[in-house]
Amino acid sequence: MQDFFDAIKDLAGGEVYALVAAENTQYPAIVYTPIVQEHIFGIDGPHGLQRVRVQVDTYARTYQEALHLQDQVLAALLADKSTVADVRMGLSEFEDQARLYRVSVDYTYHRPVGSP
Repeated sequence: MQDFFDAIKDLAGGEVYALVAAENTQYPAIVYTPIVQEHIFGIDGPHGLQRVRVQVDTYARTYQEALHLQDQVLAALLADKSTVADVRMGLSEFEDQARLYRVSVDYTYHRPVGSP
């Protein structure tokens, strides 16, 4: 998943984390979770590609800021990967205890087998 991190690492002031945000995170922030990596096969065998699905959660003090950060994630992925195949908005919510808005989006893209 290094390729995914490299594409978005400069967003949100560098507050980009895998799986869970650090305890001292400054917001806005991004948390990404790998969902699946699967090989693509055709009738003639493997195609040398993987389909990768990643959930990206953006957290911010305002809903608009969380949405805008997702726009930045998509732009960064499109600039880095010419193989973005699917984008699905999953969830928007307000976390009352943390006083944060969360916007969750799933991204699917293709990459060569063996990419880090």
